[in-house]
Amino acid sequence: MQRILTGVVIGIAWLLLLLYAPPLLFWSVICLLALLALREYGLILLVKGGEAGLRPLFLALTMLPVLAAVTGSPALIGAAAMAALAGLILLTIFRYAGLTDPHGFLMRSVFAVFYPALLLAHFPLLMAMPLGREWLIIAGLIAVAADSGAYYAGTTLGRHKLCPALSPGKTVEGLLGGVLAGLTVTGLATWLFFPTISLLQALLFAFILSLAGVVGDLTESLLKRGAGVKDSGRLLPGHGGILDRIDSLLLVAPLLYYLLLLGN
Repeated sequence: MQRILTGVVIGIAWLLLLLYAPPLLFWSVICLLALLALREYGLILLVKGGEAGLRPLFLALTMLPVLAAVTGSPALIGAAAMAALAGLILLTIFRYAGLTDPHGFLMRSVFAVFYPALLLAHFPLLMAMPLGREWLIIAGLIAVAADSGAYYAGTTLGRHKLCPALSPGKTVEGLLGGVLAGLTVTGLATWLFFPTISLLQALLFAFILSLAGVVGDLTESLLKRGAGVKDSGRLLPGHGGILDRIDSLLLVAPLLYYLLLLGN
């Protein structure tokens, strides 16, 4: 019940944000989510000797692409990501002696520039596109429907493990059920609420993005499994941390952005 109530509150808040928030407020919320997600990332992955003390600088550098998203310029977001990479390299060089695993620190911190920072920087870009709000709502519906469909299909029909080393509960049957749920919900939502969006295009995107959501979920499982933790945090009752809640959407929204660009 706690998980359901938290999910309902989050869903309503996200929908209201997408429907009514001006661009600057939406970007501000994305910045807050990025800061919380990167903090969780640092707490579970930057824990070896000397790394904890570098977390504030790590946060400042990895936030650069998300902060640059306020401009709406993909070029400036890319430049900010390059600046973050350069900063993390310099940080590792000058703090090399104080780190027990400097190479590991560099790889883990550099990966954070992409996941979750650069991925989250795409959300304001998608919002600014024609019908961006509508597509973001559809992306959220796909992520939730695919996750729910995979859970129920896997629980009732699951026989063949999908990736047991990372996520023992995920099954091939659950994956198929998640894709079917994503297609069904997307088709109904597009037909009923978004008549200006091509139904065929929405269904094609739903198929691709349902699969991307599973990859996003497994990516976070990979990080948590390597760190030996069950959840990325405890901020959301019944759900864990911010990364636990947005793991699927992290890949879905940026991929949708590029699918729309190619479609145009």
